[in-house]
Amino acid sequence: MTAPARVNEILDSSRIRGMIHFTDTIGEEEKRRIGDFVADQAERIKSGMNDIEDDEDAGYFLAVKYVETKANWIQMNLQLNYQTVLRGDKDEVLFNKAAAVAGFLGQIEPLISTDDLKMINGLLLEGMRS
Repeated sequence: MTAPARVNEILDSSRIRGMIHFTDTIGEEEKRRIGDFVADQAERIKSGMNDIEDDEDAGYFLAVKYVETKANWIQMNLQLNYQTVLRGDKDEVLFNKAAAVAGFLGQIEPLISTDDLKMINGLLLEGMRS
């Protein structure tokens, strides 16, 4: 299966929505908005991958979208950590969104080379704090 075909299968928005698990601490409207956000991210990746015919460029595009999504997830987690430490509680909607994005990242990771993942995670999770 080609990379774009695998992406289309793995990142099907209905499939992605079905994989999101929410806490009971947020309402249905917030759950819908989070589902819409993650489904939109999946559709953006699929659209880009379908436009790119070169496998190497498609892999690069996917890696860049992964970086974008991972950086967004890191920002949410930093904010949540400080909320918890400073206030003793956290924004439940943001918590659920961060969890949904983490699951989404888990769907993308098998499509990216191990070397690229090591480099990306090294940069985002370790390199900038040195």
